[in-house]
Amino acid sequence: MLATEYLDDVAAWVELLFLCARAKVEEEREVLERSVVERAEAMERRFAEVGEAGEAGEVGPWVRVREGLGLTPSEQVVVMVLVAVEAVPALRRRMPEGKVWPDVELVAELVYRGSRMRGHMVREMSAEGTLFRTRLVEVVGSARQVEDAPFMLRPLRVAPRVVEAFHGAWRLDPEVADVAAMVTAVGGELLMPPEISGEVKELVERGSEGPLVLLAGPEGSGRKSLVAQASRQVLSVRCADLPEERRELARKVAAVLREARLFGAVPVFDEIDALGSEERMRVLERAIAEYPGPVAATTRRTGAAPISLARGVAIVEVPVPGETERAALWKRVLGDAASDETCAKAGARYAITAGTIARSAAAIAGRRARPIGDREIHRGVRSALDARLGSLGTRIEIAPTWDDLVLPDETHDEIRELVARVQHRRLVHDTWGFAGKIGRGLGVSALFHGPPGTGKTMVAGLIAKTLELDLYQIDLSRIVSKWIGETEKNLAQVFDAAESGHAILLFDEADSLFAKRTEVKSSVDRYANLEVNYLLQRMEAFRGISILTTNLEASIDEAFRRRLSARVHFPVPDAPERLRLWRTLVPTTAALAGDTDFDTLADRYAMSGGYIGNAALRAAFLAASESKVIGMTHLIRAASLEYAAMGKVMHGAVR
Repeated sequence: MLATEYLDDVAAWVELLFLCARAKVEEEREVLERSVVERAEAMERRFAEVGEAGEAGEVGPWVRVREGLGLTPSEQVVVMVLVAVEAVPALRRRMPEGKVWPDVELVAELVYRGSRMRGHMVREMSAEGTLFRTRLVEVVGSARQVEDAPFMLRPLRVAPRVVEAFHGAWRLDPEVADVAAMVTAVGGELLMPPEISGEVKELVERGSEGPLVLLAGPEGSGRKSLVAQASRQVLSVRCADLPEERRELARKVAAVLREARLFGAVPVFDEIDALGSEERMRVLERAIAEYPGPVAATTRRTGAAPISLARGVAIVEVPVPGETERAALWKRVLGDAASDETCAKAGARYAITAGTIARSAAAIAGRRARPIGDREIHRGVRSALDARLGSLGTRIEIAPTWDDLVLPDETHDEIRELVARVQHRRLVHDTWGFAGKIGRGLGVSALFHGPPGTGKTMVAGLIAKTLELDLYQIDLSRIVSKWIGETEKNLAQVFDAAESGHAILLFDEADSLFAKRTEVKSSVDRYANLEVNYLLQRMEAFRGISILTTNLEASIDEAFRRRLSARVHFPVPDAPERLRLWRTLVPTTAALAGDTDFDTLADRYAMSGGYIGNAALRAAFLAASESKVIGMTHLIRAASLEYAAMGKVMHGAVR
């Protein structure tokens, strides 16, 4: 039975309802009523022949709608009337003159005739009835128009997804697809502690009797996959994309819950913290209070629920997979292209989630390198990290080596200690058990402070090279937002990505973000302090490596300074160090005149390495523009210009 044929049958049947309701002679009405019943029974027999699943172009989708939402016989008739009137011009002409949409009065006339049926109408046509709660039917007009209109005169329209169902189409409602997507159970066993998967399965199977299942853990840790494994599939809702306005939010959530029921999926509200305000959370609470099935949500926040619902909240912590599980995941996604040893090394090196492993493997597959070794895996992880941090930071690489670094011995010692903290933290924290004693702050954080050009960023790059990690310079202009809560959201994205992607975070000019808290004199001060407080908490929980650079150490909040693993001072180099810098930063292959005197330059110009490097390059271009070798005149001119750029004045003429 094709959908178009069924729609013709429905239209003819609704035509009979019109005739029956408006018959003036009792005998005629009785005949028409028998015809209505006979036609309805005939349609039901044809439904039974098609079955629920149906085939392409058949009426199976409408069967799914009415049975998936548990519509009563009269609610089904209401939907069929509204669809027929909307789809068939001849039936629209049967409405009272001047009416564009059918209204409650028309529905009452055709469906709820008699005093007994009017009682059903009050219940089924209310805002709490299934038709309106699931948005199969909506009142046309603005909120004010709906409130002002008399109940019987409220204009009605049926949801487009129902019209599609009557035409044999079955897909996720495009309105819902804007904010949600279906996630099916992954093939193979989830590499997850059995007690976690068992707990999720038990909670999901409790259905509407159970609390909201809140899965807490990092992105890509398998939170949604756990629910999909327990329920076959989930409808994952991106909370960050839900409407801000309360009424629109309620409408969107109603449509989401309807689609979840129709597809037999568990709705999962992804990153539920993004709902933000208490008012928006209450909209969700009202929507799921009567939902006849399990509901889940995810959050990256661990240790406490970000929400409180009357339905209750059951928190399930989902950790990053252990080293053995990560090795198995790498082997699963790479197969025979990577050896067991390579997968084991990747599992040990990268403390990342299953989702990040999958994205990394996809990037590796695009390169088609065989066999896959350590280098290819590192590139894959880097690609996954670039995708997550690209909007907030930039991966940087430096050309110099440790031999090019000129610093006081005590600064060198502090840097070596910092590197050792990273290289041996597994031994100290895990094998020797210090992690259990410290509890928090297991990451490595350092403050590099000193004047511009003293090598702070260069040292961060050298540390990354030594540890074979990627260095990401965070763009603070993209992090800090004037909108409340947006800065914290951006910081969470940065820390989560770095922690899972095995990278070093570099916050240049960190005093703009990690500044001292101020006395609260306005709401601006209060929210600025909230950002600093969030940073303190996030830095303490961060298990990765972060480096902060500043020219103004005194402006950094004292609470930050107490929590730092190391504070390294980069002073302006003295004359002997400046001499080494001049000799290091002018390449041995450069064409130098015989009068070059680096001793004089080092004595005369108290500049840091950055300015010395700029001066050397500037002198080279001056010489090249004159088609000469680099002479003392070029070097003095360039150094004097850089000195002026530093805001300093030279005494005596510049030759």
